[in-house]
Amino acid sequence: MVNQNLPRTPKTFLRTISVVHTALILGVILFSAVTISDNINHNVFTYNTNDPFTDVSLLLAIGGFTASVFLFKKQLVKAKKQFTLKEKITLYQSALIQRFALLEGPAMFAVVSYELSRNLYFLIIAGLLILYFISIRPTKDKIETDLDLSYEDKLTFDSEDTQL
Repeated sequence: MVNQNLPRTPKTFLRTISVVHTALILGVILFSAVTISDNINHNVFTYNTNDPFTDVSLLLAIGGFTASVFLFKKQLVKAKKQFTLKEKITLYQSALIQRFALLEGPAMFAVVSYELSRNLYFLIIAGLLILYFISIRPTKDKIETDLDLSYEDKLTFDSEDTQL
């Protein structure tokens, strides 16, 4: 249960979104590790055109990646137009969570496809999505750059005690 009385500061925002990002990545990685350990001696690597998961997994990965980039940029345009830092941060957080979900879903699907087929092809897809997911880790600098914050907003965002 979330305590609504906690003040929302830039520091707590960054910590919260970083925890969400890390938890989603670790979920996919740990699930992958468990499935790999279950199938360690029975793996194959092939592009099996008879397996429907082969093309579906690839299409989901490409679609999830493309949608995550496109929708994130679209949400950034909306966020930049907001007047207050709180509104910008709220829309940015929503955009990030949407972006993360569009990457996590196809990665999990690829891991499940690996579990069912024992084909390492699916782990490569999941691995590439995980690497990209790691590369988009939210940092203070990325947030300031993405939102194109004004000087005043940067000062507020840099202040750890200022409530949003």
